[in-house]
Amino acid sequence: MLIKFLGGVREVGRSAIYLAGREKRLLLDAGVMLSGRQVKYPMHIPPREVDGIIVTHAHLDHVGAAPIFFISGVRESFLTSLTAPLAKLILLDFIRVSKETVPFEVLEVDRFISKSRKLGYQEEFSRNGFKLVFLSAGHTPGGGQVLLELDGRRVLYTGDINTIETTLLKGAYTDYPPVDIAIVESTYANKNHPPREEVEASFVRKLSETVERGGIALVPAFGLGRSQEVITILAKHDFPHNVYYDGMARTVTEILFDFPEWLSNPDLLEKAAKQVTWITTQRQREGALKRPGVIVTPAGMLQGGPVNFYLKEVGKSDRNLIAFVSYQVEGTPGRLLLEKKIVTVDGKLAKVKAEVKHFELSSHSGKDQLEELISRIKAEKTFIVHGDSDNCEKLAEYARNRLGLDAVAPELGESYTV
Repeated sequence: MLIKFLGGVREVGRSAIYLAGREKRLLLDAGVMLSGRQVKYPMHIPPREVDGIIVTHAHLDHVGAAPIFFISGVRESFLTSLTAPLAKLILLDFIRVSKETVPFEVLEVDRFISKSRKLGYQEEFSRNGFKLVFLSAGHTPGGGQVLLELDGRRVLYTGDINTIETTLLKGAYTDYPPVDIAIVESTYANKNHPPREEVEASFVRKLSETVERGGIALVPAFGLGRSQEVITILAKHDFPHNVYYDGMARTVTEILFDFPEWLSNPDLLEKAAKQVTWITTQRQREGALKRPGVIVTPAGMLQGGPVNFYLKEVGKSDRNLIAFVSYQVEGTPGRLLLEKKIVTVDGKLAKVKAEVKHFELSSHSGKDQLEELISRIKAEKTFIVHGDSDNCEKLAEYARNRLGLDAVAPELGESYTV
């Protein structure tokens, strides 16, 4: 079996891994990387050399390039039943807001989703010696690990994984069968997250302090997953102040109501959705800035979305707060704001007066959890991906030195025959 790493190695973004067996050639994810105003795609592979694409979840860094393979010819894709509608929503929004030409159109998105096999967790798809099962990943609604049997070898690709239960999702499934080849993420291989209950309490307390001093707390959050988690945390803690809910997060929440069994606490999401004020017009956005409260809105790294409208006003006063709740990739506007308190307003760099804080409500496993995960999988051949170069190497070293595994952190474009 040939394995070639086309993206998402020694970096976070544009995940794409090519597997070529004797009879089946597959792509595990096909994502993009949003770096500043630039969109980076995986290394090229001719679509005619890909028989099918398996997508772990609907974040753009894992699905953003998938429609390219449906421009010509008929391809096949595999997604979970919940990832399918979410991926379509995310991709159509990507086309709409992209500042440069996306190399596919609505037709290809429709073809990609319509040609997909939509599977539930633990539901096996089998054909001519090729078997596929999605296992829950705990990272984002509908997200799945890929358990694949090809040419008599069993491959596990974790995608993005979180083994800890949150207010939105149960922790990842980790009762694995014997695995020959593992491909494991390493986003936080260098650090442990603080206890989640403590982070949630600190987050709610800080938002309350901001509102009570007459300020606005702006929470930039991914429309898929993180926004819903934020409002469920506030509902869980009976947050007493105004909460405004804007952008794609509204549509995602409506989709999740159709898949309650995929959530850890669907009743809590329903309670949260009833307590927030759903913003649907520009006039409502302007109104939300006129009184103290919390505004939850995409985008999580400030790359487009309604958040940039709010930033102009929220950033002007030290009474206000900008609360990041997710990883800020290097080179993104969110990372710049977090590290230097600088944003781009109307094409010009501006210093932000508002308080800026980061809360580790991560949807990725931390260091100890990743090491425990590797030891549970214990695949003889292990590839470490989806992290900066140091983190990929750290986790590979742990697997080699502590567990005795044949583990590597691939470079971009490297191929292995296993």
